[in-house]
Amino acid sequence: MKHARLYRSKNFRKGMLFATCLFGAYLVLVMVFRPSHERNWELGQERLPRFAFQDERLTIENFRNFDWKGEGIANVRYETRAFDLRDIHSVDVFISHFDTFEGLAHIFLSFGFSDGRHIVISMETRREVGESFSPILGVLRQFEIIYIVGSEQDIVGLRTDIRDERVYLYRTIASPLQARELLLKIAEDVNGIYEEPRMYNTLTNNCTNALTRRVEDISTVKFPLTWKTLLPGYFDEVLFGMGLIVPAGDFQETKGRSLIDNIRVHRQSPRYESDLREVIGEVTW
Repeated sequence: MKHARLYRSKNFRKGMLFATCLFGAYLVLVMVFRPSHERNWELGQERLPRFAFQDERLTIENFRNFDWKGEGIANVRYETRAFDLRDIHSVDVFISHFDTFEGLAHIFLSFGFSDGRHIVISMETRREVGESFSPILGVLRQFEIIYIVGSEQDIVGLRTDIRDERVYLYRTIASPLQARELLLKIAEDVNGIYEEPRMYNTLTNNCTNALTRRVEDISTVKFPLTWKTLLPGYFDEVLFGMGLIVPAGDFQETKGRSLIDNIRVHRQSPRYESDLREVIGEVTW
């Protein structure tokens, strides 16, 4: 028994030493790697968007509307676009799977207006030229945050047509008022990044929890603590289980119907935004 206690004590000390070393290494990263807006950013991440409000008028600077020709190749179009907040009527969720592992995916939102236009908002890692996303590096403070704000032709089309990702579009049950309140809350985050750079964290400040926190801010919804919230590829199951997305049968039927691709929807279509929703069976404007 004495030897067993001594063995456990030695293991405990080794474990504590290892944890202390890890924590010390993390503190070094915190002190050494400081967030910045001044780096050699990859194409599509050079400019930060900014929201400006005057009464019911919303103006977005650096609204991205690229015409992508290939990975890293595009006709660059940063625009200034204006919207009337009284015309907002919906918010949809996109989940884009970029890896063979189902759990690795990216989640972003699209706010719909009565004239058929949409504002896509996507919280992403801001990468320098030559960098690639890594969940591990995301924990180790190696990426700044950027909010990409732009068109569905750009942000969705890039993933379906150029990167060949598997993308799902889910309609939410949000009312026009809730969609408006959520947009205003996320606009605070977009402008906050414009004013001051911040670091991305795979666990605590990622594409999923940055959005769910804002949903909780404007509603009575409380998202459960589950491993599925750490893996965005499974987050549609959470949304379906909570009744936050419009069902089309059970979950598997809903997911199957929500798949969009570049075969049924052409990125160059002048009705692209409407076409996306016709594919999943939504009544369009």
